[in-house]
Amino acid sequence: MKRLLIFGIPLVALGVSGWAAWQVQQGARGQPEAIVMMLPGEMPKLNPFLPATEAERQILDLLHEPLIRLDGQGRLAPGLAESWAWHQRVTCWFPSEDSLQEAQRRLAEVPPKTRKTWELEEVTTQGLSLVLRFSRPGTAGVQPALESLASEALLPLTFLRLDTAAAARSALEEYAQAPEHAASTVRLWFDEDGTCELVTTSAWLQVRETLAAWLLQKGQPVPKITPLAEVAGLLEPVLEFELHAGRNAWPDGSPVTVADVKQTVEHVKRQGYPVQGREGFRHIQDISAEGSTTVRVTYRRNYGAALASWVGFPILQANWLNEPPEGDETPPGSGRWQVVRKGRGLTLQPQNEQDAAAVPSLRILPASGTLQARVALAAGSLDILWPGEGLELRQESSLDYHPTSPHNRLMILWNLRSSLLSELPVREALALGLNRQTLLAEGLGGQARLAEPLFTPGLWYAPKTDGLPFDQARALQKLEAAGWLRDVSGVAKKGGQALEFELLITTDNRQREQLAQMMAAQWKQLGVRVKITAVDPSELVAERLAPGKFDAVILGLNYDLSWDQVALWHSGQISSGLNFAQLADPQMDRLLEALVSEYDVSQLPARAGAVQERFMNLQPALPLVGDMQQMGVRRARFPALGAPDLQRSLTLHSLLRSSSPQSLLMRPPNE
Repeated sequence: MKRLLIFGIPLVALGVSGWAAWQVQQGARGQPEAIVMMLPGEMPKLNPFLPATEAERQILDLLHEPLIRLDGQGRLAPGLAESWAWHQRVTCWFPSEDSLQEAQRRLAEVPPKTRKTWELEEVTTQGLSLVLRFSRPGTAGVQPALESLASEALLPLTFLRLDTAAAARSALEEYAQAPEHAASTVRLWFDEDGTCELVTTSAWLQVRETLAAWLLQKGQPVPKITPLAEVAGLLEPVLEFELHAGRNAWPDGSPVTVADVKQTVEHVKRQGYPVQGREGFRHIQDISAEGSTTVRVTYRRNYGAALASWVGFPILQANWLNEPPEGDETPPGSGRWQVVRKGRGLTLQPQNEQDAAAVPSLRILPASGTLQARVALAAGSLDILWPGEGLELRQESSLDYHPTSPHNRLMILWNLRSSLLSELPVREALALGLNRQTLLAEGLGGQARLAEPLFTPGLWYAPKTDGLPFDQARALQKLEAAGWLRDVSGVAKKGGQALEFELLITTDNRQREQLAQMMAAQWKQLGVRVKITAVDPSELVAERLAPGKFDAVILGLNYDLSWDQVALWHSGQISSGLNFAQLADPQMDRLLEALVSEYDVSQLPARAGAVQERFMNLQPALPLVGDMQQMGVRRARFPALGAPDLQRSLTLHSLLRSSSPQSLLMRPPNE
């Protein structure tokens, strides 16, 4: 029996080697140079807005093209759009043609030098409205321009908030379009919960009466109507994208159009997909075409971070969205690669015929056993490997494991209104007394990276940090200076009160439980006692975080491309947002508001740096560790790639695009 097992091993290896060769042949007949990639699990569904794994996310990035993408240095780079720019539109309404012409005359009399100072680029008319275009949102020239138009004839605009239900939407839209109301209804837009905002040139008491009568006639309850503001002109930031003329096309040869962009956004909002930058899409008033290649996006409010919504956001074909085929069919993409074969495996090749003839196709296979993968690697028939959670294949000497882009991290969120943790020296001591490197090495087996405080690492605006130092001696000094002295039992006390707090984790999460125990052990050396409490994930926010019934919690947060941090750290978000730390700092509020309102991307590094510096001074949270998913690349297949660099993320997009045909030729396994 032993002899059978011993001699059976090479037979199994031969069988697996034959399986690997068969897989390549099935997907690449006539293309011996095909690059073969193995996934960490089953074949992906390839929903562009719901990738289940990092591998699927990167496959989708090959198939679908966004308006803007990130280059290898984390900077904004052209995608479907060759350029983009912001400007400010200001619209004023007048009761008659005579009053409109009088306003035009006043602006025409303004000296050119003054108009240039205002950054006023263009003045046009639409019906009985005057439209002023300024070179950038937030320019100081808007106010003097409006003052030059001030007269009794200028119709004031009233903003009204209607606390309506979603069911009343159609009735409200009919009201705004009715002939007797259309002329005075300037804007109507809805939040996701059905509440809406109405902008009108009529007096708000008059609108309240006519709207109430209309809704009652339609069988709808009369909502609470709240006047928000009265202004002289409607200010709307406008973002324009210039599509690559004649370069971008769908697989059927038709060009990418403004309709494709608009339909994709509406599809995502309608389906409720959790895409990055969803907040930016929520503030869109309209998407329209200016000529055949200009996408004009008009926003309702001042929100510079809206640009981030378009970075990496895949655009789909409007015709496909309007009439999607039955079944689980992958939507066509405008990316550089396209699906040419599906089945147990997946084959991709470049859309461009010239590239397809010169560049190897990409053969994608579902996960297989460890032994099969090892034999395929030894035979030179497997080039890219996503290892999943297992550690067996991470020791393969033929592979280099390169980090991919980080997506989430863990941090400890402090309750700043907790009796003990409200003291800044205590929070500073806890940070100094925590060796995060040991969390990586011992708690996570090295398969993670240190988390950044706020912003996604590697982006052009993200501040570079030196990390949080580990200095137990300084931590003890901080506590002693604040009056927390250790007694004979080693417990830090002040006024008879022990330094003890409760740390929340979620139930059935072994990783967080292990990290919490390791941190509690380290803090015990400072005289701090930690009580670890597991809470059901469904109850964590509603029962503990939102009402402020906690001292500290290990919280998982996604990194975001957006620089908007208002929801997490602005004092206005304590009761209605996600500011569970209950941070209330006027300086931080001002810095956050300036950052989210910034339209000039060259100014973002300085503004983000100021926010992060203030954050680190206040320490409302303690960043712990972030994810580090890796892509295994066979060194012999990609010899020019170089050694893995934790500071440089690898993507399939860059790997396949930068590799020359010569570097992709099949090589002997031992080369």
